Amino acid sequence: MTQTYISPFIKWLNFYRNVKGRYDLMAMMCKWDKNYRRELIVTILAVMLFIYSGITWNNPLDLVAMIMEASIIMMQLGTEMSILPAQYRPSHGGVKYFAQVSRHIAHDELSFLMAYVYPVSVEEKLGFKNPLIGRGLNQENPSVSNHVDDILMTRKPLRYREEKGETNYIRSAHQLRYIAIRVANKKTHTTNGVKLELYDTADVLTSDRPMIVRKNCYYNKLLTVEAFRSRIFRDNLQGEKEVFTDLTTYFPVERETINGKESVRFKLDFYKTSATGIGGTSLLLNENKRMIMLFQGASNVIGANQVHLGGSGSIDYAEMERAGHPEDFRDVVLYGMAREMCEETGMSPKWFEDIRKNTMMTGFFRWIDRGGNAEFVGITRAGNVPFTKEKAIDGDEIIRSEEIPITINKLEDFHKVLDYIRDNKIDVVLSSLMALHRITVIAGYNTEDSTDEQKKIYRTVSDFVAGK
Repeated sequence: MTQTYISPFIKWLNFYRNVKGRYDLMAMMCKWDKNYRRELIVTILAVMLFIYSGITWNNPLDLVAMIMEASIIMMQLGTEMSILPAQYRPSHGGVKYFAQVSRHIAHDELSFLMAYVYPVSVEEKLGFKNPLIGRGLNQENPSVSNHVDDILMTRKPLRYREEKGETNYIRSAHQLRYIAIRVANKKTHTTNGVKLELYDTADVLTSDRPMIVRKNCYYNKLLTVEAFRSRIFRDNLQGEKEVFTDLTTYFPVERETINGKESVRFKLDFYKTSATGIGGTSLLLNENKRMIMLFQGASNVIGANQVHLGGSGSIDYAEMERAGHPEDFRDVVLYGMAREMCEETGMSPKWFEDIRKNTMMTGFFRWIDRGGNAEFVGITRAGNVPFTKEKAIDGDEIIRSEEIPITINKLEDFHKVLDYIRDNKIDVVLSSLMALHRITVIAGYNTEDSTDEQKKIYRTVSDFVAGK
């Protein structure tokens, strides 16, 4: 089933995002980088003088002035016609720069696989580990604890408080070149949305103290958690590909000897040096009791050519207010999950409240490759929402959708979905894969060996999926 309808509202929204994204990049660089600010001011003044000379033209000397002003403008913009300083441009002087994700971390002249980065010590004690090692399901890596997930689903309200403050995350000019590569030369929109980040370790999910959240922006996430897992390459004048810089040296880990081997572990305060946002991902079970695959386009900044199994994205800072500043932070995340589901499936805003009511949180994990980004997962049932009937997608991040040909009659059927993904080698984004993994874990709670709490979780999720 391929869906191609894009509503006029979504088209207008995508155009607005495209313009605003470029403006946000300019504003951020002006704020933190003096060199960029100076270059931009020179360019703007030269343009203003050129326009003034044209308006007040009255003798041949004005032509000389306009030629000089035009020359300054061309020198500033270069052949790339970019307002970015030369050292930040994705292409300059015939040399093209491009970024690639690395599966290794360069640390103290050694290299370590992302898959074997140990969690911060307080999270390791709670059972956080990587359950995907050796399973061939995804190239990226999670850190998750079933024990923490169970507590998250059954605990009392998850209290929270906001910490104020602002951080300049720019440590190297290479980060600015990276964000220019990822944003300035993209045809699709990339907006600098105001986001929430978890300014805390995951042990707070099991304690009585309030979790700490903080306002941040999406571009700070690109500057840190995305940049710090990447290397920048360039095609030199001889047409040869070479490493320009390795930004993984900034990945927030420290060396430690573990079980007699040199290893790396997340620093205790890793969330202070990387803008680790809060993500929300929920699986979509449509009216046909089948899961949906949402295919992302090749030009997406994050997750290009990968498949989502529902709505997925960052939690907006405004979600706290929109959700009514609830006592339980889980309600804030559920609000964000519903918004993402509504947007990426192209559903009219009128269905938002129904989607919100039909969404359940099931767990949490750390996204290792993205600097330990905090991710909450869940599931959305269709209920009365006509996902299949509407046949809509957002047309921007999501370019088509398709049903997985497996009917979900009970939780154990989610294992068949996981097998289908593995057997057909479908490149599912890690957050969706972990949402599915969590459901398969819960499906295993229907045994005699399971605790009473686990059996209760199984019944709760089973009834939810069945629409009871």
